[in-house]
Amino acid sequence: MKNFLLTTTSVIALSVAPSPAKADLISLAVAAASTAQAYATQVGIFSFGSLSGIGLVGANFAVRAALGYALNTLTTKPSSSVNRGYSVNSLGAALPHQIIYGETVIGGAVFYQTLTTDVTTDNMLHRCIAFAGHEISSYETIYINGEEVTLDGDGEVTAPAKWVGLIRINEHLGSDTQTADTDLIDEVVEWSTLHRAQNIAYLYCRFKGASNFPNGVPTVTAKIKGRKVYDSRITSTAWSDSSALCIRDYLLAGFGLNEDSSNINSTLFEDAADAGEVQVDSADTYSCNGSFLLDAAPEDIIRSMLSSMGGTFWNYGGQWAVRAAEYVTPTVTLNEDDMLTDVTIATRHSRRDNFNAVHGTFVGSETDWQPDDYTPIRTGVYLAEDGGVEAITDLPLLFTNTNVMAQRVAKTFLRRNRKQITLTAGFGLAALDLKISDTVSVSFDDMSWSSKVFEVVDWRIGLNEDMSIVINMILREMAEDVFTGIVANLTDENDNVLSDESGNRLIAIAA
Repeated sequence: MKNFLLTTTSVIALSVAPSPAKADLISLAVAAASTAQAYATQVGIFSFGSLSGIGLVGANFAVRAALGYALNTLTTKPSSSVNRGYSVNSLGAALPHQIIYGETVIGGAVFYQTLTTDVTTDNMLHRCIAFAGHEISSYETIYINGEEVTLDGDGEVTAPAKWVGLIRINEHLGSDTQTADTDLIDEVVEWSTLHRAQNIAYLYCRFKGASNFPNGVPTVTAKIKGRKVYDSRITSTAWSDSSALCIRDYLLAGFGLNEDSSNINSTLFEDAADAGEVQVDSADTYSCNGSFLLDAAPEDIIRSMLSSMGGTFWNYGGQWAVRAAEYVTPTVTLNEDDMLTDVTIATRHSRRDNFNAVHGTFVGSETDWQPDDYTPIRTGVYLAEDGGVEAITDLPLLFTNTNVMAQRVAKTFLRRNRKQITLTAGFGLAALDLKISDTVSVSFDDMSWSSKVFEVVDWRIGLNEDMSIVINMILREMAEDVFTGIVANLTDENDNVLSDESGNRLIAIAA
């Protein structure tokens, strides 16, 4: 019979956390990765410098070490330190690159501007605005001071009327074969065929006559379908807002982890992509739509993207793996005979980590592409369990673009938090084939558990005192109902779908 420690509040930090020295190494790895990545990317959007040789290798190694522990957006919130990109036109000599996945409305960084005078003696302001440090799929809509504009074949604004004859806009998608803008070459002496801005998606905007813009140079923004990503299911590269495919692309990209494709578990990424594309009310279950700047730490970027599918992300055996928020039926059963070490069981979170309601922000067409609140997720059942004291947590969803999808992720986040039993122990070879995010049935007579379902949140192989193999795991209570009852419409007695004051559809909260 193994000894076990039972407590009503979490003791995981005391029983299984890394030693201070190990934790410090992880912190240093994160810091080193962030510093190296920042240096590699903050060289100016129109400067093409990057780290190479030992610098890049060191940065990549540091990121690998820092992300070696599983990221799980079912238990930890995405970082609020990730900047969602340029909301207006920013000026600067060394601004970080902007990366766009899926579709979003965004501003850009002005990397070049100059004044010329034409034959009518009108001043012409020539401005190049970079929207992404990579090739994009398309400019869906262009806005001037928030108003949609139309362009003719020469880039001249044809509507609204107040800008006709005053503004010309040329689009550049940022391919690696991109050529210099011919209009800019013709009108600006210092611009030549060598100024190609390859791999920079930008708009060249010409504004005619300072007196025509008494309130200053107008702001140019755009709705953009961003980066093309590779889909191994169909061996094709094209635009997609699949959360799994976008995360895979960030891992492989030079501006990301610069990982080798052989270190990606394609099967698990494909499974996660499939899960995200399950249709609910004619829409994908999960999608990734948003942008970020490369001055953020890689871990924070991945965590924010991962939140779009409420997913889990980890590295094992040198391979990156991911799973969307979905229930996985257990295929392995463990009991006392499989436990080779003492057992630690925590039955409740600390008050600090517990909550019974979730709110936060999302960005999409429903919010006019500005961060706004999604409908909060709360239920009287959890409130009653906590003695009537509301404890609300903030869950920002920077890459989620509909209220319904945001509620779906937040609901899963809340339900997952209410599954609070954690088991820590070393197991025998029966646990060898398990991996992080798998579920497992546990039978344990001392706790009156019969095939109780847990999720593997940490898995490490080691040696016991007698040099036998031991699988050290942290298991977290799980149940299928974490992922059910999430997308039902909230209706009145006449089956009419209910909405909040902003017209956002409400989702039923089943206990």
